[in-house]
Amino acid sequence: MKICERRQDMLDYPGHILVEGGPGAGKTTLALLKAQVISRSGLLKMHQKVLFLSFARATISRIEEQAHDIITKDDKHHLEINTYHGFTWSLIQSYGYLLRTHRFFRLITPPNFSASIAGINNDAEVQKYKYDLLNNNGIICFDLFGELVSELLSRSDKICRQLSSKYPYIIVDEFQDTDTHEWEIIKQLGKYSKIIALADLNQRIFEFRGASVTRVPEFVSHFGGHRLDLGLENNRSTGLDIVQFGDDILTGMNRGKKYKNVKVITYNFYRSDPKLPLLNALKQAFNRKKTIGKGGDWSLAILVKRKSDTLKVSSYLTSHRLSHEVIIDPEGPSLSAGIIAKVLEPNPRKDHAGLINLLCQHIKGRKGTKVSIQDIQQAQFLEGYKPEKKVVGSKRKLLIAEIMNIIDQRSKVSLSGVPEKDWISVRNLFRDSKHEVLKNVFEDSRFLRLLNKGAVLSEGLSDQWRNYQAYPEASKLVDAALTQEHFAMTNRTLKGIFVMNLHKSKGKEFDEVIIWEELYNPIVNPDVKRIEQDKLVLRVAVTRAKSMATFLTPKMQPCVLL
Repeated sequence: MKICERRQDMLDYPGHILVEGGPGAGKTTLALLKAQVISRSGLLKMHQKVLFLSFARATISRIEEQAHDIITKDDKHHLEINTYHGFTWSLIQSYGYLLRTHRFFRLITPPNFSASIAGINNDAEVQKYKYDLLNNNGIICFDLFGELVSELLSRSDKICRQLSSKYPYIIVDEFQDTDTHEWEIIKQLGKYSKIIALADLNQRIFEFRGASVTRVPEFVSHFGGHRLDLGLENNRSTGLDIVQFGDDILTGMNRGKKYKNVKVITYNFYRSDPKLPLLNALKQAFNRKKTIGKGGDWSLAILVKRKSDTLKVSSYLTSHRLSHEVIIDPEGPSLSAGIIAKVLEPNPRKDHAGLINLLCQHIKGRKGTKVSIQDIQQAQFLEGYKPEKKVVGSKRKLLIAEIMNIIDQRSKVSLSGVPEKDWISVRNLFRDSKHEVLKNVFEDSRFLRLLNKGAVLSEGLSDQWRNYQAYPEASKLVDAALTQEHFAMTNRTLKGIFVMNLHKSKGKEFDEVIIWEELYNPIVNPDVKRIEQDKLVLRVAVTRAKSMATFLTPKMQPCVLL
């Protein structure tokens, strides 16, 4: 990046700063350079750090990678990178007792919370249940972190000063996505620390969780300071028109224009193979990869509208033996992990009631808050099941029989002591089941990523085997691993093919992006209340690409924005 006069002014400015710019404009790079300047200027004491806050762990990984390339090891000693959740949870653990009677707090993960509120359709009742968990039991949901910490900081000037003493400079990434409570936290921290906010209002795709179009003007009004707008500068896909295409989508200027390294393909519908155009687009991407000599560090994302589309595309790729990874919401995979862990433990028959309870949680929570009446009825049956009571109905009889069959089959599984192999052996018991409830456990568990080499869960299970020649506390290890997963600062580099919905692509970068729009399943809703937000989401999705963006839309029903 060339340090022009405008950038140098920002690097030299001692107060609050707002940096605006589109995808690839260099906001993150400039912020890291600012952290380096602060470190080298002698502005920090030995114990002090520059705090870099961002929302997603995927973004953290990218920032860590950039920091490694930009900042020296000595300067990095003065840089702390964290997520909003990680930062606020540490404050709740340290000071939460000042707000509530509980000395210690326990987390309820989003999947478990979704399962616990299944069947509650009234938002007010959900909120009441959430606060009852906190006030009566000291159990806290993730979406209360911001509210509690904003209250904490607004009531304690001493804590604000302590945080400022540790973090005199705070970089706030994705500032446009902050909700009301997060904005209040930043204002409180900004009383004694200098805030460096990075923002792009056109990447504001989380209005449903409280992000606001007024956030940037509010920063200027509250803090004043220095303002730098990088505009449409593009350092991610230099010399290409990918970012320009994304920006033109917002204004309608894209219609009829051609762009460098952006392909819009209107495809014919093939009834015998509806996803054939997607397969052809992948083959073309593989050819480009081969032509430019990209090795194992090449990445491609297939972006779709919904989670259900993600799973359909994944099944299609699997049928063509194309290796890939699916990134979806954690509810189903996380809840399925608890079930497999329970069966992995010695003699699951002793606690078949515990296994049935976990199955109920999975039924109610695997779809998030979108639980069906049939799911509720299925869970209610299992919750009321007693071995001595007669079971009525063929499907219910089959479900109980299959649960007991899995327990019986588990006793015949010869464990190897290799956690990954033993996990798969137990998981396959659900694959071979005849009942949909149990097959769903297998399907969801395929998307679990807790047993990678060196992962906490894998190491914990290995320790258990060494000590007991069994996995007696597999369930506890899974719970701990799932909780840690929400705060883990992963340094993972994205390589290979990934399938996810458009929202999940936020904060990530890929060599190529393919946006797949199926017939009768439009990505953009033409409704006047939805189309503007859908434009923003589509712009974010397109601009995840570094070298090529491909948009596949059906000829019979093309995207309304093209």
